[in-house]
Amino acid sequence: MMKHLFICAFAIALLTGCGGGGSSEGSTLAACTGSSCIQNGPIQGATLCGVDVGPKLLEGAVTSVHDGDTITLSSGGTPYKIRLDSIDAPELAQPFGNASQSTLANAVLGKPVRVAYTKTDPYDRIVGAVFTDSCQYVNLNQVSLGMAWFYKAYQCEISAAVRLQFSQAQDRAVGGKLGLWAQVDPEAPWFFRNGSEPVTPVCTADVHSSTPVAVVAADPASNGICYTGPRGGTYTLNANGTKNYGGC
Repeated sequence: MMKHLFICAFAIALLTGCGGGGSSEGSTLAACTGSSCIQNGPIQGATLCGVDVGPKLLEGAVTSVHDGDTITLSSGGTPYKIRLDSIDAPELAQPFGNASQSTLANAVLGKPVRVAYTKTDPYDRIVGAVFTDSCQYVNLNQVSLGMAWFYKAYQCEISAAVRLQFSQAQDRAVGGKLGLWAQVDPEAPWFFRNGSEPVTPVCTADVHSSTPVAVVAADPASNGICYTGPRGGTYTLNANGTKNYGGC
């Protein structure tokens, strides 16, 4: 019991020292270890390293990097698989898949990280924002370097401020032809996996939620559904099946 309390106190001290330990009014960022860390937290937000994040915190050392958006860390002797939220990296079989994995490994492998999160996914992975002990926002860094897409299909699970950070980071990477954007027509990993485009929700509330509140973009000349293209752009479909890039 005393060991658990010490770990929690140490986690909070690290959080404060990073300059982002304050949480929004009425919310908390609870440090934890063990199996309790993988339970879904309440629908509320907090801040870590000055970034709006989910309310639960897991700390540990990264033991493996599976690809450009998935890692395993060890906390209290227990391994946890972490899926970096808000991004989708190229699959290892795609161009830049190995480069994305290597970039992520250089940032976190063998190092202590903190993961702030709200939910787990159907594969029992914690889905969260990963920060190094120097407050590098690893998820955002992958997008900034052109090693991952901003995963807009899940954009309503993050705050408006964080959505803007990811959108701007991707725009800069595309404009600078960084990483995967050096390709003429890079294929998005979700299209590589499924052969289809996900719906891009339009967020109606600035909340953290495992079930985001969203509405579908509507346009009189389209079917009203906003899709995300392989290069990260959005479009609707006209009645005749053609794409309308001004409809979202």
